Amino acid sequence: MNKYVHQKSGSVFLSAIAAIMLAVLLAACGTESAPGINQAVSKEPASGKNSSVEAEKPQMRTFTDDLGRKVEIPVTPTRVIVSDFSAEMMAIGVKPIAAGNNDFKITFIKNELAAGVDSIGDPPNAEKILQLSPDLIVMSTVAHDIYPKVVEQLEKVAPVVYFSFEQDPIYETFPKIADAVGKPQQAKKWIEDYEQEMKRSREKVKSAIGDETVSVFRIEKGRLRIYLNRNFAGYMVRTSLQTKAPAAVAAEIAKNKYGSAVEISLEKLPEYAADHMFIIVRGQGDDQAAFKEIENSAIWRNLPAVRKSNLHFIDTDKYYGVDIITIRETMKEAADMLAKRTGN
Repeated sequence: MNKYVHQKSGSVFLSAIAAIMLAVLLAACGTESAPGINQAVSKEPASGKNSSVEAEKPQMRTFTDDLGRKVEIPVTPTRVIVSDFSAEMMAIGVKPIAAGNNDFKITFIKNELAAGVDSIGDPPNAEKILQLSPDLIVMSTVAHDIYPKVVEQLEKVAPVVYFSFEQDPIYETFPKIADAVGKPQQAKKWIEDYEQEMKRSREKVKSAIGDETVSVFRIEKGRLRIYLNRNFAGYMVRTSLQTKAPAAVAAEIAKNKYGSAVEISLEKLPEYAADHMFIIVRGQGDDQAAFKEIENSAIWRNLPAVRKSNLHFIDTDKYYGVDIITIRETMKEAADMLAKRTGN
């Protein structure tokens, strides 16, 4: 029995009442002497049942994260902090209490995050996280690699589990995250719904462009990049929609299945270009100037997608993420773009 006895001053009557209560407590607990001031009686009552304090402790289980670490985590965490996985949490009905800065840039969830979710900063602010009293911290292996001292502090605050971006975001990362927060069935249902959307989108694209190739480029000042099978629409175009890649792009993906992008020269552009091209360029500033320069080149004007007007300009912020909600929503939007082809 977890009871506390306090010495109180007062009248003789109150002292007598306190003495009677103490005797009753000692008899009930089966102890031989009274605990001191603010000292708990044994947590092991004679009945063998857990005390109220023990009953409040969360049930724990062992979880293996993507670093191969075996971590004791709550069976049902209620105060979760994430570095990069807010969308995955939202998809299964778990609103984190705080998240990393990048998550607040995700177009499809930023309004929800703005309503009551704190930012942990970048790098993560260990002192703030301590004040938030999380019972589970979910981080990327990238954070583990680039902020080793910070994450060492965080591991003293609450259980921390790490997940990698170097795997399929929907069929590997997402189910693991859902499992960590006790929501595997919700993840399974989300994936089933996604697959129905994916099937419709694939059929729409196949009907519109058949086996014509698709590629994704980003143009910045002094840099031209081709995106592979991860962020900036890469996963959505390659895996979700299963569009055919130009041979040079397919070769890069073969080297690194979940690679992000490779930088190329303008002279190499025709090798990586496709029948349909998604173009990422910010709407103002130096990037637009760089695009205008490329746009005026003979190399650009002779690309099949340019000649046939099969160019699709996509929003930088909207398409940046590789989270599952961004993948699903941009997949549907990109399918509509490809279905409304203007080329012959």
